[in-house]
Amino acid sequence: MARHKKGFTAAQSKLTSHRMRSAMLGTHVPRRIRPASARMNADAVGFSSTRKKKRAARGVVDTLLPSTATRETSSDYSRRVGRRDIAQELQRKARIRRIVAAVIAVAVVAVVAGGVGLATFFGSVDGKMGLGDSDAKAALTAPKEGAWYALLAADLGAATATQEQEGPDALVLARVDASSRVVTLVSIPANLQVTLKDGKVHPLREAAAQGDAALVSAVAGFAGVDIAHYAKADAAGIASLVDHLGGVEVDVTQEVDDPAAGDTYLAPGVQTLDGNAAVTFLRARNFANGIDDQAQNQRAFLASLAARMLEDGGALAFALQLDAVGGSFSTDVPAVDALKLAGALGGIDAASVQGALVPGYESTRDGATRYVASSDAWAGMMELVDAGQPPVVDEDAYAQVDRGSFKLEVRNGAGITGGAAQVGEILAADGFNVAGTGNADSSEFPETLVVYDGEEHKEQAEEVVRALGTGRAIVGAGYYEYETDVLVIIGKDWKPVA
Repeated sequence: MARHKKGFTAAQSKLTSHRMRSAMLGTHVPRRIRPASARMNADAVGFSSTRKKKRAARGVVDTLLPSTATRETSSDYSRRVGRRDIAQELQRKARIRRIVAAVIAVAVVAVVAGGVGLATFFGSVDGKMGLGDSDAKAALTAPKEGAWYALLAADLGAATATQEQEGPDALVLARVDASSRVVTLVSIPANLQVTLKDGKVHPLREAAAQGDAALVSAVAGFAGVDIAHYAKADAAGIASLVDHLGGVEVDVTQEVDDPAAGDTYLAPGVQTLDGNAAVTFLRARNFANGIDDQAQNQRAFLASLAARMLEDGGALAFALQLDAVGGSFSTDVPAVDALKLAGALGGIDAASVQGALVPGYESTRDGATRYVASSDAWAGMMELVDAGQPPVVDEDAYAQVDRGSFKLEVRNGAGITGGAAQVGEILAADGFNVAGTGNADSSEFPETLVVYDGEEHKEQAEEVVRALGTGRAIVGAGYYEYETDVLVIIGKDWKPVA
């Protein structure tokens, strides 16, 4: 028994089969072997004209589109279907556009919110570590391509109030070459003798009394370089910074036991210093080589501190670290630029930081200790620093004279009012032992002369010439009367300091 599809009656099934057989026109082209009496099933199809019927019998078929209940023509059917597809496509594209627009809007909102958040964050960090009302920027020069210089100043204070001195206690001129990852630190004694804007010679630390700009200008003039950035801190800020970082590891080359620096004792060896120990380490100077050892300790600490802050923890970690320690120091460097610098120098090894102390010596007079730079050796060192080379000079190759070990007298031979007194003051500030000043027998000396008698005073006289920057050392040979080791006669070639 034949099965019928569920839901169809026998009559419906028979009618459907008949229609399907009648619609199969294209497959019933007459064959030559077909009996003439055989008929095409196209005969059962109703055509609107005899001509169409005959064409169907011959196998000529124009279209196989099904007939519709609405008697819709082929062209109308195609247009209707086409319009429906177009409408559906337009609706689909509209939905896509709405989705894309929503995604873009969300992304824009996220970016704007993130940008505002970052701007607020960096603005907050800049506020914490900014220089405030400092005038340092007036003396700073925009950094050039390649390496640039920065001045770092620290007011370390003292263990007791009676030992306190005005101005910074530690100064470092840093050369930074981020592209080659080379950092050079030059320690500059705070009691270095320099000429300030008033035309007089002072310890360098006293420049800070005139403002940070005066301090920056004094160091820039002494070193002969442009300074691009400035940073400063005090003892409390340094201690806080070190404690926040969890300590700074330093190689203590010799024991630290200096009551004037603090009550912390440090044994020799590599160890991690906390904030209080770090301040004591920086202050201490009762070593065999005095200021040389102190400057070396300060550079070692600074290099280790920088390496600790620049440990490769990623930009986010460094930014958060700046936010946490920003109040421990002050600088003109914006947080964004500090972040870029950290990216360039990240992971730098403290041992790779090179440095040295300004070549010279200390001279004590009237209870005050001053540091006098060896001008020739200093010039040679700065050539190395500028070239990115280790700043190591053979100071023995440069003539060095203890300026306080001999006496000299200054006389005015140029007729310049107050000239001898001014030169005497300059030389005394430079560490020379000036026994007296006065006028020469004549005021027509064309050049400045530094007179000496005896070979043992030759180098002393030449040292005076180097300090003055003018004049000529000559042997007196009995033509000049003086009771000191060296006689200075000011000539018309000497220009008064404004």
